[in-house]
Amino acid sequence: MKLILALLAFVFSTAASSACYMIFAPTNELVWRGMSPPVRMDSPSLQDEIRKIVPNGHLVISNEASTSCPALDLTAPRKTMRQRAEEMKNDQGKPSSSM
Repeated sequence: MKLILALLAFVFSTAASSACYMIFAPTNELVWRGMSPPVRMDSPSLQDEIRKIVPNGHLVISNEASTSCPALDLTAPRKTMRQRAEEMKNDQGKPSSSM
């Protein structure tokens, strides 16, 4: 009996540890993915916690062993092409500090 309980505990602990957590934007664009939960799972309202990260986003948890789960984080604000071009133009005007 102890062996069966130990095997069941092992199976469920491996399944829980192999979960893939994904946050999708309202447009169903994947914006966050990882092997660890993005928020505290004991939170009273997971939906509110997810929406703090991605407004109107939703969390999907996959336990499929065949699914790969490489880390992805697109929640940080991204710069537009114009902003990046301005930065590059400003960087070209600065003198080099290497001598």
